[in-house]
Amino acid sequence: MHNFNITGLEPVAKELKLASSYAVLAPLDNLVIELALHAINPSLVNDIFIVSQEVESFFDSSFSAPLNYAYEHNRVHPFSLTPETQHYSIERINSGIIKEISAYKRLNEALIFVHFNTRLLNSASEKSLELMMKGYNDFVRSTGATLLFLISGPGIANYRFLVRRLNNVFDGLVFVDNDSVARVLGYDYWRHSTGVIAGEYYRLILSNNQFVVEAGSISEGNKPKGSDFSDEGDVWLVQSAVPEGTKLPLHYKSVKNNNDLFAIGPKLEAATLVFSVTRYTDLALLGKQCFELRKNCGRWLKLVIQNVDGVIRHQDECLFLTLGVNLILYSFSEPSRLLSQIQSIQGFKFSRPLPPSVEDVLKYTENTFSKGYLPFNEFTKQVEIHSDSAVNLGVSGVLVKLELLPRIDPIHPLHLFHIKREGDVFSLAENTVYLYLHACRENDVDNAIKHLFKLKTSDFFVQQNVISDHFYIQQECKQLRRFYKGKSIIDFSKKLAENNNYKFAPDIAQSVTENMEAPDFSNESRPDAKPYVMKLRDSL
Repeated sequence: MHNFNITGLEPVAKELKLASSYAVLAPLDNLVIELALHAINPSLVNDIFIVSQEVESFFDSSFSAPLNYAYEHNRVHPFSLTPETQHYSIERINSGIIKEISAYKRLNEALIFVHFNTRLLNSASEKSLELMMKGYNDFVRSTGATLLFLISGPGIANYRFLVRRLNNVFDGLVFVDNDSVARVLGYDYWRHSTGVIAGEYYRLILSNNQFVVEAGSISEGNKPKGSDFSDEGDVWLVQSAVPEGTKLPLHYKSVKNNNDLFAIGPKLEAATLVFSVTRYTDLALLGKQCFELRKNCGRWLKLVIQNVDGVIRHQDECLFLTLGVNLILYSFSEPSRLLSQIQSIQGFKFSRPLPPSVEDVLKYTENTFSKGYLPFNEFTKQVEIHSDSAVNLGVSGVLVKLELLPRIDPIHPLHLFHIKREGDVFSLAENTVYLYLHACRENDVDNAIKHLFKLKTSDFFVQQNVISDHFYIQQECKQLRRFYKGKSIIDFSKKLAENNNYKFAPDIAQSVTENMEAPDFSNESRPDAKPYVMKLRDSL
């Protein structure tokens, strides 16, 4: 009986039954060839048949010593598929292989390798491949030989799914792949003399020019990356996600816009989708699309957002991540960085919990629309709402306390605050300015204040305290309301009424909306101009 000559491999995983056919799949030719060579036992005297387009690779490998030994003793019969066979139908090729091998007499207990590259199989339909494999199964049943059907090449995952469905034809399926520079054998199912094993994974290391099993098998929860989905390596991206003229790898495909990419999503299982965000992108719509894809397509689909114009704020980032996005990228000018970062998430499953609906998330963003100066009591209540929204969105918020220098009139520093971001509010009680910065990290506070306060803070404030923890922000607001309850606090709302240049005005001037189709400067009349009469001076 044949078996894999791999030290440490479980006996049931080694066993190759007679009159049986097993499938060995791998993305690269050398992976299936190396495993097949480990099935050759020098102590056995059975004949070995090899059919492949790469027959010489079987003899040139570092694991070829047993095969070369058997060849020297006239037990190896190699058959090379000539380049002309690429123009033949797969049915003609396989009928010729079976007819040729059947001409030999010593087929009982023989070991047969039939190696195909996926490029040769791609022209065949799934039905014809199924009939072909059943033909090989009938052949080994009638002759008593052991067949290793080797398939390698791009798109190998498709054939892995096919062989799984044909478990009544093949007696076993093992997938060979690289994982951190080591070989991994993934046994989808494997029939042996006492039963069947399934879902077993073994990690192989090289020792004395032979594979041996690393201590212990890989558990179900630590399966190697990829291989379970036919589209694991596919990447679909929007054209604007990379600079124009960028040459992309073979498995990268581009579409025109985000809507086209969203339409493709339901057809995929574990591919990577790269959306593009520019200043014209509707972020709310994109968030809803990402949530729908994550909810309906499962957790193996990879969703990536390329921030082209840098318009995504911290709150937007957290919103996308909450709605099921895997990764947000900024290196638009470096396509190589995009490729490596996409590669870093392939093979991983999205593990964060999803909200019940998009509306449950967006309602927290609606609570952060207020900005600018607020009366103190209203300020403390609004900060608590903002802080709750920040926690539910996964963003950070900080409460900054700025204590005024002595003899500084509070209205002057308050006039210098120009708040532009929604969610940023400030107020004053006694000699302290309270500033809440929504969606701001603690280490970004100084930089944020420089953008909203026109002069140096040291000219007006003696000290600055920052509270960044949600619990302590809530406690501070409650304590301030209790402390100032019944006390008179000056409201500067009227004095700051003229300081509203930071607020967005939704009304558009009528002159802007009139005759939008008319070209610029189309009116040539000048009603305010007066004609100037030109006169020639009399000749002297």
